[in-house]
Amino acid sequence: MPDFKLPTKDQGRRAVAPILLAASFLCLTVSTRSLEGLPESLGLTVFGFFQRGFSSVGGFVSDSAASIAELRRLRENYRELSAKLERYTNMERGIAELRDENKRLKDQLGFSQEIPYQRIAARIVAKDPENLYSTITIDKGFGEGIRKNMPVIALQDGIEGLVGRVIEVGRGTSKIVPLYDTKSFVAARFAGGSRTEGLVGGQGSAGEPLVMRFVKKRMKDEIQFGDLVITTGYESLYPSDVSIGRVKKVRVLDYLTSIDIELDPVLDFSRIEYVFVIKPNASGSDSDAAPAEKSDAPASGGSAPK
Repeated sequence: MPDFKLPTKDQGRRAVAPILLAASFLCLTVSTRSLEGLPESLGLTVFGFFQRGFSSVGGFVSDSAASIAELRRLRENYRELSAKLERYTNMERGIAELRDENKRLKDQLGFSQEIPYQRIAARIVAKDPENLYSTITIDKGFGEGIRKNMPVIALQDGIEGLVGRVIEVGRGTSKIVPLYDTKSFVAARFAGGSRTEGLVGGQGSAGEPLVMRFVKKRMKDEIQFGDLVITTGYESLYPSDVSIGRVKKVRVLDYLTSIDIELDPVLDFSRIEYVFVIKPNASGSDSDAAPAEKSDAPASGGSAPK
């Protein structure tokens, strides 16, 4: 049987000392609560990191969605404002056109009241594109008193100018052959100075100058660039003293006894909108004229109204 020895007092003290030290540390820790929140703090630290990450991602997605919605709203507002701007621009353009139209009509009305012969105001409704605008259609016809071969004038930029003559009359419309047509011939003269006369005709296009022919060669030195040429009115379809054009160029040929003069028309035919058809006092040579228009006065076209 083995020998069993009881521990000595020194050994007992050495064994009890660590136990007492651990118990004291435990009591000290429990009493001060210094480690009470350590697990919770560690858990909060770990979960807080992931929570901040999820919150940042969620905030980014939320902000992106809000930005997309805001962008759509801004795009819709831009479209609405663009449409409004276009409408207002069109309205402003329309108002400006109405203002210009009103001014033109006032000018035409004042001119209509000033001219010393009977007239019929008309609006151009069509131009013939097949013959380089060699005919012009107006919105007045036989019912308004228009007859064949009546002269037509217009006002443009404050200048009274010759347009042409009526060649065809319908019930509600009429056709005019313009001054620049090759079939048009007008007795003309210079407005001042020499009062030299000639015959003005067209070359078939509004872009080509008019030509004044049969002007005496000896008058070439008296003719200046820009001189005004007007109608004579001598036993003519056209009234007298209506502006035709201004001198652009003088053509002199040695083998001819006369000179040809190129004229720039006083009217821009591409911009004419309204015209006045002139009623002559006498029309014995016009078989289409109404009886009320016949008289014993000479057909000069430049006399006072009846």
